[in-house]
Amino acid sequence: MNNTKIKIGKTTLNFPILGSSGCSGWGVELQDFNDMDFIGGFVTKSITLKNKIGNKQPRIKEVYGGLLNSIGLENNGVHYFVEKILPKMKKFKCAKFLNLAPFSREDLLSLIDILDKEKGFDGYEINISCPNITKQNLNFNSNLLEAKKLLKGVRRLTEKTLLLKLSPSFVESFEIAKFAEMEGFDGISFTNTYIATAVDVENRKFVFDNIQAGFSGPAIKPLSLFNVYKMTKFVKIPVIGIGGILNLNDVLEYLMVGAVGVQIGTGLLIQPNILEKLSRELQDYMVKENIGDIGKIIGCVKESL
Repeated sequence: MNNTKIKIGKTTLNFPILGSSGCSGWGVELQDFNDMDFIGGFVTKSITLKNKIGNKQPRIKEVYGGLLNSIGLENNGVHYFVEKILPKMKKFKCAKFLNLAPFSREDLLSLIDILDKEKGFDGYEINISCPNITKQNLNFNSNLLEAKKLLKGVRRLTEKTLLLKLSPSFVESFEIAKFAEMEGFDGISFTNTYIATAVDVENRKFVFDNIQAGFSGPAIKPLSLFNVYKMTKFVKIPVIGIGGILNLNDVLEYLMVGAVGVQIGTGLLIQPNILEKLSRELQDYMVKENIGDIGKIIGCVKESL
């Protein structure tokens, strides 16, 4: 049997393909379209300490080559998640990561304190890169010092797998990733959506009340692919590649530049069964090409001297 398993921290994924935060919902939405035993896993919607209403409508706009979103982290808070949602997730055997969106260090410490007492999931993806949420015009991902204050010592709070999700829109992402590696994080999820906007020409105003939004979809793949390649050279911990994945070739490109796995977001909205579909296609590809282990693909791209 060809080995498609990868390991990140203490978590083993049967396939290197995950559903990304937001588009995967709470995971339960995926089961009508995917065999949950035949995917790598998923990352939940963002969880905040308290109930978060989210941004005003409109929140989504289709554009050339992708999608703009300005959701604003809407969710019912961590206690609602523990009581109402986590029990539904526990039945899945695939890897399950909780996306945490803190607005302060105190938020993050409290989130992990509450959640780490629970079972039924593998780890956390700490999200400091939401493209349409800022606090007093400060985005943690845009300020290395603030990011360090937020993340320092977090590894001591949990034994679960720790991922950090970063934005491609800030040069600080690479130094923040290096700091996370030094702090004991197990992997980097990269890239989050690109900060973007759109204008309602007829009414001469921005489409989104928040002005800025996150741009995702196939148009960003070449950009994200290069950023992921750079990140794999910058840190030694695993990098999970994200951005514009719609087919097996996209998956292979990310793996070949050094990502240990990928996350699919907007692609789920186009093909709800894409996680299982691409996992099976990857398995078939490895058989066809006589590749016994996924590690033979990861980082195999040839570089000119």
